[in-house]
Amino acid sequence: MNTILNLTYYQSLFNEDNTEIRCRRVLDEVAPQVNRVFERFITSKEIPLGDKLYIRNYDTTLTTTYHDARNPTYAEKKKNSDMGRKYFVGLYMKSDEKEYNLLTIEFNGIDQSLLLHTEISLIPFWSWSRSGVIQDVLSSIPDEYSIFTGWKEKSRVPKEEFEDFVKSCIKPRKRPWFQVGKSMDLEGQMDEKELSGYLQEVWDGLSEFREFINMEIQTGQRAWTALKQLSSIRDIEETQLLGRPYSVEISSVENLKYQGKRQSFQINDGDQMITKGNIDYLDYHDKNSPFQTIVVRVAGGNQIFTNVREILANGTKEWWIKKLFATQSMDNHEIKAEAMRLLQEHGIQVEDASYCVGTYDNDSETFIEGAHQVKKNFIDAALLFAHARKTVELPSDSVNNELEMEGENELSETETLEPNFRFAEIHDMIDNSQFTFSKSIVRDLHLNLTALDDKHFVILSGISGTGKTQLCRLYANAVYGLEYESENPYFSIIPVRPDWTDASSLFGYYSSFEKRYVKTEFLKVILNALKEREKPHFILLDEMNLARVEYYLSDYLSAVESRKEIPLHQDEHITDIPQKLNIPPNVYVLGTINIDETTHSISDKVLDRAFVMTLSDVDFTSFWERVDQDLKDSLFREFSLLKEFHTKLSAYELHFGYRTMGEMLQKLYANHQLGADHAMAPMEALDGVIAEKVLTKIRGDERISEMLNELNLWLTSNLEGRSVSLQHVNRMQEELEYYGATQFWR
Repeated sequence: MNTILNLTYYQSLFNEDNTEIRCRRVLDEVAPQVNRVFERFITSKEIPLGDKLYIRNYDTTLTTTYHDARNPTYAEKKKNSDMGRKYFVGLYMKSDEKEYNLLTIEFNGIDQSLLLHTEISLIPFWSWSRSGVIQDVLSSIPDEYSIFTGWKEKSRVPKEEFEDFVKSCIKPRKRPWFQVGKSMDLEGQMDEKELSGYLQEVWDGLSEFREFINMEIQTGQRAWTALKQLSSIRDIEETQLLGRPYSVEISSVENLKYQGKRQSFQINDGDQMITKGNIDYLDYHDKNSPFQTIVVRVAGGNQIFTNVREILANGTKEWWIKKLFATQSMDNHEIKAEAMRLLQEHGIQVEDASYCVGTYDNDSETFIEGAHQVKKNFIDAALLFAHARKTVELPSDSVNNELEMEGENELSETETLEPNFRFAEIHDMIDNSQFTFSKSIVRDLHLNLTALDDKHFVILSGISGTGKTQLCRLYANAVYGLEYESENPYFSIIPVRPDWTDASSLFGYYSSFEKRYVKTEFLKVILNALKEREKPHFILLDEMNLARVEYYLSDYLSAVESRKEIPLHQDEHITDIPQKLNIPPNVYVLGTINIDETTHSISDKVLDRAFVMTLSDVDFTSFWERVDQDLKDSLFREFSLLKEFHTKLSAYELHFGYRTMGEMLQKLYANHQLGADHAMAPMEALDGVIAEKVLTKIRGDERISEMLNELNLWLTSNLEGRSVSLQHVNRMQEELEYYGATQFWR
């Protein structure tokens, strides 16, 4: 029977507004005819259907949508759905748990088209582009066929632009699907025999293209075979690094939502966990590679990233991996040299910046050394890389003496740092620095820190940018005779986080999950202070009122006041952390606070136990004396005007500090260095920095009305042309008059 398919009628069904009716009618009137044509075509081609090769259509999705549209719970949600505006049926192949489309017939009511195609994702095209064969692949597609993309409305991508289109998708991580085939308008009539003929034509026309797809699938299968061998290994129970044995625990493989599988591992020293990691076995890496990939992570960082297809060849192929280090705070050349040295010492072949983890026999599809040894090499190399980068500290038995000697050398260096609390010498060092602090401020800090023999706690408040943090560092370094820029092993800056809610933020905690005591920087300083009681140890809690101080500092304050011990844990197996902790008198705690909408007030309990200093006054005359002469010569007028502007603000305690002045001058000087052809006019640049760095902090009620009037007059008389700052001030004045309050931000 050769039934006629009324394409125009199909289009009218797809245009039905009611989702429930649309889905039902497509299922009843479109699906049976289309499925019959497709099944007859598959039979005519003698394609053997089964578990690996099967037909899939849109029926299940449409049936679910139909029932949801009838359900009051989901009806409103499905009301504007586009489900049922298209119908498709396709031939699919399954390989290694992945599904591939071989041929699809799609009736699309959204863009009114009939499309016969093979559907394929971006990843194979990305792979072909990387491999340099994408133009051969595109040449295999007949000229009369097109490449479409889009789920609803299809858009054509011209072949000559296609490779560039693929590349443009990679960095922004767009992963479109493509339909390669033939398109016709969804109108008129067509009998089943004619439609079957079009299916035959497209099937034959895309045969060469399918060969490329099959080769890509087969290459991926070969790479995945090697991955499966490695992922199946779980019996690596021990490894030896730096002469010290470690036990290894490898978990079972877990499926990732997309792309592949993941396997976790843990390295223990006896009962103590040293670090954790995981190995990802990926069909592709969504950001960096279209190929099968292994990623080994240790201590939160990617230590190994390699393309598995590197080992696919005729016969045997060594698996060489190039290692790059890109840390920001360390010498990457030195890290690489150390890492390669460590690999060689542990029996892993090295050549320049590359290393070999094993050899793969492509004929037998096995590793010459055995998958057990290759996987162990991966884990060992990742751990040694993390050790070289100092993200994981691996203890060593074989170099204990060397480490002890290094420790003694470091200690001998720190032994030369003798503390000196004589005020005259401390003041001289601070006075000779690049910063501007009056003698009275330095003296006040000195007395607050040293007046009490066994309790040293000072809080520094004041407007932002007055140098609270710099003063603390200057003082601590001056005690040891160090310049401001010098590293001081007895001074630690600890930024306070808003989520600090209890004493564990300072003193750490025992993690039963990680089987170790999690130490904090604060605890490390206290423990070191107990060892070196003759040395003052300074701790700066920076922006300490971002969290409620009484929550996280109460144990410390109580211990200092009562001289009682702070309980830390009750585990007798932990030897490096005492169960209880004394706060020695050589610990000096300083804290900086700012007062704004992001911070908390300080409770009386805390204030009673601290000296509180306020740093709000600034001395721009002394500040200017320390400025570089080139800047002075270029910006004297601008500095004088900024100083005047500061005076207007200071009367209302809305003035700015050294940091703001310094940054404004730096921008003004950078503008000056652009030269006459490119730089802003001096007053235009000055107007900009006032608007960007000063006015942004102004807010208040009627009490700042007079100040805004003064600023208005000053800006009008000193800034030329159309002043951005004056516009802001005018607006704030209008808002103040209308609302009774104002701020810079709208």
